[in-house]
Amino acid sequence: MRQLTSADKGELIGWLNAQSKLFSGHLKLLYVLGCARFFVAASALYLLAVLLAAAVIEAQKPRGEYLLALASLLALQVILQLMIDRKKLQLAAAIVHHYQQKIWLIVQQGSLAVIRDYTLAAWQSFFMQRVPALQAYFSDYLPQQRIAVRVPSMVLAFVFPHSWLAALLLAIAAPLIPLFMWLVGMGAASAQRKHFLALERLGSVFLDRLSARQLLHVHNAVTAQKKVFQTAAQQLRKRSLEVLQLAFLSSSVLDFFATVGIALVAVFVGFSLLGELQFGSWQNGLDLSQGLFILLLAPLFFSELKTLGRYYHLRAQAIGAADTLQHLLDNTPIQPVKSSSEFKVVNFSLHTPQHQTLLHAPLLCLRQGDRILLQGSSGSGKTTLLEALLGMRPNQCNLNEYLPWQNLAWLGQQAPVLPGTVRENISLGHPATDKHLHQLLEKVELQQWLQHLPAGLNTTMGEYPPLSGGQRQRLAIARLLFFDKPIVFLDEPSANLASEQAERITALLKQCFQEKTLIWISHDLAGNNYFTARWNINSATGLLSVDEERKLCA
Repeated sequence: MRQLTSADKGELIGWLNAQSKLFSGHLKLLYVLGCARFFVAASALYLLAVLLAAAVIEAQKPRGEYLLALASLLALQVILQLMIDRKKLQLAAAIVHHYQQKIWLIVQQGSLAVIRDYTLAAWQSFFMQRVPALQAYFSDYLPQQRIAVRVPSMVLAFVFPHSWLAALLLAIAAPLIPLFMWLVGMGAASAQRKHFLALERLGSVFLDRLSARQLLHVHNAVTAQKKVFQTAAQQLRKRSLEVLQLAFLSSSVLDFFATVGIALVAVFVGFSLLGELQFGSWQNGLDLSQGLFILLLAPLFFSELKTLGRYYHLRAQAIGAADTLQHLLDNTPIQPVKSSSEFKVVNFSLHTPQHQTLLHAPLLCLRQGDRILLQGSSGSGKTTLLEALLGMRPNQCNLNEYLPWQNLAWLGQQAPVLPGTVRENISLGHPATDKHLHQLLEKVELQQWLQHLPAGLNTTMGEYPPLSGGQRQRLAIARLLFFDKPIVFLDEPSANLASEQAERITALLKQCFQEKTLIWISHDLAGNNYFTARWNINSATGLLSVDEERKLCA
């Protein structure tokens, strides 16, 4: 597992800050409301200190207008807090909706290519853990970070006119809290990232073993896999405890320094009121109202810093979440050039996850009605190119708008057979008459096979269908003919058929797809004038070239 370096963390924090600009209006409003709440609270504390001093020293009863003013300030403080809470909820909902919609749009544009890049557990993590981690960072941590910088300076501005020494003590204690927050949080981002990955991997392993439960029973491997899960669960618990230890350590450090800072201020105020200290204030000691005001303000000085400390783990969570989300969200495809009847892409290329070039085409162009013969030696990348055009492999282009999956039909080398009925395998749940289905099966030479099935079209295939490789392929061809899509991709459709039968099925496909846009992978159709052009892939260089005599695009 790759360890996050300081440069990696800096890059991720920069990405998070750039993302926060999308919600700058909400964040500014939260900052203003937070500062206003403090100003109202400080005003209420000052009024309370004056009232208490008058009641204790001069034995005066509080005046009605002062009590009304204090009650109004406290009510206003409650209203501001409710506004902050409501705004945070609105911002949180907006953030989650924004990123969920963005991920959904990426999935729609990238189709199966993006889906196959990540495990099912990873996709669950995106929606249920990583996006909420970004939401908490933006709605809780970032506003509190700005408030935690502004409020202490406002407290110092209120305290300094009464006592320069109390302000100095607070100013000395203030930097210690962020310093130890940073020291404690140095490894928190890496710990959170490892925790996310551990959850994803354990989820992927669980889903894999769950899908293979029958195989595990057959090979008597259930006990061994239980031990694997027990070990993995124990490791996950250890990682969870590491994250919790960092969170508790951060909170303990903050509480310790806040307590020490408040205690120092309280000692100074107490000795000053007793007349033991004659320095530290602008006059000869402090009076009771000034001392009470300073003591009441001191917790507010540290409260915003402590709140920031409680939110500091959200920063680590967001960095861990951004490590993967950044690659997903910033993957903006190149738009091909589109006209009414063609699309073309300049410098189309496919790469491995290690960024090695698999295939490169200086110009990839396809017109409506083109019939392309795709050729190349085994392993040259023919199937890979078809999968990329289908959206099943990542590439630098957004092809979904120009080759929409609703208009595509694809027949691969391994034809799938569903566990449902023969009817469902052909129609995939779409309305179909028995006559139409029988005609299709007769075309692909499966009518005799159907007659031997106990329930005909309603025979269930099950998990182990009674089909040979050639019968599977012909059943898939019947499904292909049933949907009659305008764009068809064929990958060796006659590979599993006997030679004479392959010739008949090939002739059938040529006849049915005469007016379609077609890309056909075949080793046996060279020299056939049925095709409008040939694409050839050089297995050594990965370069795709177009037959010079039949170029598609000028």
